[in-house]
Amino acid sequence: MSEENNKFITFFKALANEERIEIVRLLKKNDEMFAQDVEKKFYLEQSTTSHHLNMLKRAGITKSRKEGRKVFYSIDYDSFKEMWILFGKAIIDNNLNIKNLS
Repeated sequence: MSEENNKFITFFKALANEERIEIVRLLKKNDEMFAQDVEKKFYLEQSTTSHHLNMLKRAGITKSRKEGRKVFYSIDYDSFKEMWILFGKAIIDNNLNIKNLS
């Protein structure tokens, strides 16, 4: 499997979970959030929240920054846009008729 396909799989797997989609919506609404605030909002275990946030980060959907011991997360709009454009180009470059996909 190509590296590009692995990136697509990682990206879409990260979005294929209701809790992670809700986390992305929450981050969009709040711009940036402390990881523990995300945890409290969804009543998730710390390990579950960490797993979701790390999966979103590995997929290029979110980014993080540290401030002391605190980790803040936000949406990585540039990376998200880049992945979306690459996926669109991969479909078009493979001569797929987008109208036939629906």
